[in-house]
Amino acid sequence: MEEMMSNPKMRFYFREPMIDTNLPLVEGTVQVDGFDLEVTDGEWDAIDHAFGALVEAKERGEAGVAIPAYPNRKFRQSYLQSRTSANISAARDLVGRNVGILAWSNSAGVWFRGALENYYGVDLRSVNWVATRRDGSQIPDGISIEYLDLGKANPDHELDRLLLDGKLDAVLSPNVLPSVSSRDQRTGRVYRDYCSEEQRYYRETGIFPISHVVTLKREFVERYPDAPVALLKAYREARDIAIERISGSDPVILTISWAAYHLAQQQELMGEHYWPYNIEDNRTSLEAMLEYSYQQGITSSKLDVMSFFDPTAAALAGY
Repeated sequence: MEEMMSNPKMRFYFREPMIDTNLPLVEGTVQVDGFDLEVTDGEWDAIDHAFGALVEAKERGEAGVAIPAYPNRKFRQSYLQSRTSANISAARDLVGRNVGILAWSNSAGVWFRGALENYYGVDLRSVNWVATRRDGSQIPDGISIEYLDLGKANPDHELDRLLLDGKLDAVLSPNVLPSVSSRDQRTGRVYRDYCSEEQRYYRETGIFPISHVVTLKREFVERYPDAPVALLKAYREARDIAIERISGSDPVILTISWAAYHLAQQQELMGEHYWPYNIEDNRTSLEAMLEYSYQQGITSSKLDVMSFFDPTAAALAGY
């Protein structure tokens, strides 16, 4: 008998393995055709790459090969948090204030600063930025930014501490701060009705911010040119399972009684296929990230959307 050939291994580093769009792949419900997917926290062949960091890597000529799969998307108005005594109730109130961020190229920060300047009309130079770490971005002239030396300290906890101590007026973090999560009355979200604010932003801009873009190492794609399309097909299947788990005939999301109702509301606003894994249905959001990155000095010119993506995966029909 002929010995059966085993599939090549695809080592995937999931930055957020438990989110619903990644989980079907992590748990093995979805397979990558022609590959044995291995979840790893070490060396990797593929990753759900932070979009801001991917843009920064592209500027340096070090980016891998992306596919149009975006497992993490979040509107960022809900992550603008402030000290209650600072009396900040809208983005315009950030003028002249001390605002904490993780790093200049952090995806959440790029998205919110882009909205701050292009949607809310607030000059980024009018804000005093405080970052937990320095990255490779060239900060535009006139931008005031202070860098903290936190060592190995948890950046969210340190930003929260500075907020509570009155050294920061607001924080824009990818995460909800500990004091806000615990409902400490000294802090809170700037947009208390953030759902309405984010829906208004979407209706007026068409932007659904992308936080992560699935990316493979260039040498892996050169060795296995079928990998991008195989992984994209798997991601589309995983997304469909994630949505089915909320709104199917026997939903598994039970701790939110009205999860399917809210999903239907989101589809009414954004369309039935509001989480598409392709280029064209996401072009507005992709172009916005690249425009904001250029405006904010992360890139020296506005990069071409298509330069990030594997051509075969980018051309794959469907959503």
